[in-house]
Amino acid sequence: MSSAEAAVVTIEAVQEKHFADLARLQKEFLNSKVMCCCVPLGVFANEAEVRKAFHKCPEMMKVAAVALVDDQVMGFIQVVLHGMPCEIHTVEKDEAYVYMIAVDPDARGMGIGSKLLDWADDIGRQRGCEKISLDVLGGNKAIGLYERRGYVAKPASCLSLPAMFLFVSCFVGLRIRPSGSPPYWNYGKDIFMVKKL
Repeated sequence: MSSAEAAVVTIEAVQEKHFADLARLQKEFLNSKVMCCCVPLGVFANEAEVRKAFHKCPEMMKVAAVALVDDQVMGFIQVVLHGMPCEIHTVEKDEAYVYMIAVDPDARGMGIGSKLLDWADDIGRQRGCEKISLDVLGGNKAIGLYERRGYVAKPASCLSLPAMFLFVSCFVGLRIRPSGSPPYWNYGKDIFMVKKL
């Protein structure tokens, strides 16, 4: 049995003691995206910003969780419900929206993403939601995980495509294509995925 198979993953609600680790995971996640073609989005991710966001809307802590492996934070998920602040999606009354999910690169393949998504499904059901949704950029390897978990891509309206192209070009930007990564045209394509609960 490999160490990945032997690891015990536990999911627990976010607490203040996790803020430094959340900042680390957010920084790692956001640094894979750039704005204005050169500035990593994670440049502003830090513990003070995490603290400020949760203090601004304390309800957000009730719908956020961490994945622990040997008491180390190795994953994070933030769900947003109707009425909570969300600058990237208008959450409907019957919807739970996965605002962010991040897994430490060293912990990928251990089932952490699946366990975090299960937790989010449970939160959505407990809150009376009929569906759960998320956005993902084309080319992200996690798309396969989302599809296996029951998420279905919804077609983008033809009016949203030019706006998304401009947004992604300016704020996510083109990156030098590492060997084996998807071609550029997959990047910048926002994929909205929905799953019935």
